[in-house]
Amino acid sequence: MSGNEPRLPPHWTAQAAALGESGGHRHFRLLGQRGRGQERAFELAALLDPGFRLVVPQRQLRDRRHWRPGWQQLPQAGPELDSDPGGGQGGWELPQHQPAAAMQIIPAIDLLDGQCVRLHQGDYDQVTRFSDDPVAQALAWQEQGAERLHLVDLDGARSGLPVNDAVVRAITAALTIPVQLGGGVRTAQRADDLLACGLDRVILGTVAIEQPQLVRQLAARHPGRIVVGIDARNGLVATRGWIEESRTVATELAASFEGSGVAAIISTDIATDGTLAGPNLEALRAMAGASSLPLIASGGVGSITDLLALLSLAPLGVEGVIVGRALYDGSVDLGEALQAVGPARLQDPSGSSLC
Repeated sequence: MSGNEPRLPPHWTAQAAALGESGGHRHFRLLGQRGRGQERAFELAALLDPGFRLVVPQRQLRDRRHWRPGWQQLPQAGPELDSDPGGGQGGWELPQHQPAAAMQIIPAIDLLDGQCVRLHQGDYDQVTRFSDDPVAQALAWQEQGAERLHLVDLDGARSGLPVNDAVVRAITAALTIPVQLGGGVRTAQRADDLLACGLDRVILGTVAIEQPQLVRQLAARHPGRIVVGIDARNGLVATRGWIEESRTVATELAASFEGSGVAAIISTDIATDGTLAGPNLEALRAMAGASSLPLIASGGVGSITDLLALLSLAPLGVEGVIVGRALYDGSVDLGEALQAVGPARLQDPSGSSLC
């Protein structure tokens, strides 16, 4: 492209007249251009299958009957689509399908000494500090469309001490969306106090393995407000801020809370957390299969494609995903991500996915 031409959008959606050649894929990323002048064409890669690529002539890419920039809403069920006015593959019809429920994207704020940080694979010696004003950051995520916020009290997880309570109260007072917190919640009194200060949910991790009966008691006392956090390394549960590793199998712990009244399970894969290398789909599939409780994925998300890959697990009960580092370093844009996996989500009608 010459310097005088407007910059093309980075994402494109195949319309009815182009779906035949696009292999059923609707959503593509712009890779680059080929040729010049009348011969100019653009190379596209399917978001859900990066190995599937097309070279589309410039005139066709700019024809909104064939392609449109950005995310486009999917039909609720496979309607008959418009024929190709250019005489190509007309009357191409989407297979009948019912799109799964939208997946909730939950931005994470990890608190250490009152600051917003991220750890690499849970290592307190590998800290990246993103903001010294967690309240402002929380408000920013809310303004960008987040429907829930996830807080982690890293000081509490490591020591059990409520170092960040003042910041937590300030965040819950400033926001109108629900806020959940995990880290160092190891007594009934601590859970009660946190729920009383404005939090919507508290997450129990270490206590879930050491005092499972307490989790059940709290779930009965606070319906819909108790979540179990299961953090695993190589399939085994880690506790106390991931410092200690148990011999308890993560899937077995998840299964043990079936029928307990727990609102959800947050499954964190320590090996991928903070790496941006992609979620551990195999481990998530196993966790979803171990319990009928709603599952929230955590760890490894580094791109929109990672979020789209998680959609294939939505029918198994994976209803949300916690995203941290990718939002802070710009690998994932929250507004774009909400469009990608929200009600107008990008799941291809062909059922193609990365897992």
